[in-house]
Amino acid sequence: MTTKVRRRDGSTKVRRWRRFQFDVPVRVTLRRNARDLEFAGRGTGMNEGGIAIDLEEPLQVGNLVQVEFRPPYAGLPVYVRGAVRHAAGKHYGVEFVAADEAEREEVGLFRRMLRAASDWLGE
Repeated sequence: MTTKVRRRDGSTKVRRWRRFQFDVPVRVTLRRNARDLEFAGRGTGMNEGGIAIDLEEPLQVGNLVQVEFRPPYAGLPVYVRGAVRHAAGKHYGVEFVAADEAEREEVGLFRRMLRAASDWLGE
């Protein structure tokens, strides 16, 4: 499913997936120098391909991270691996990546949940 997005300059851009805006706490784990570093931040939006986060700690494009969050209206936390694909100041775009079949299934389930929410909202 693609979505057209109007930019501030009036042009349009086509996205692969609809973006859901929200504000949830996230915990980001980054492995650096054989140590796991954990940072608290905010999840500001999500789509089937990834999550947007605001984080005080600097990340680099290409960093592999684990993101933990509780989606709105969900009881259990979600743990997902991701790769930083976009960095602008303290705002990052993290693409979901799966290391094995179990993670691929979890990401697939999460994508189906987002698709269902989009259908339910009629968007």
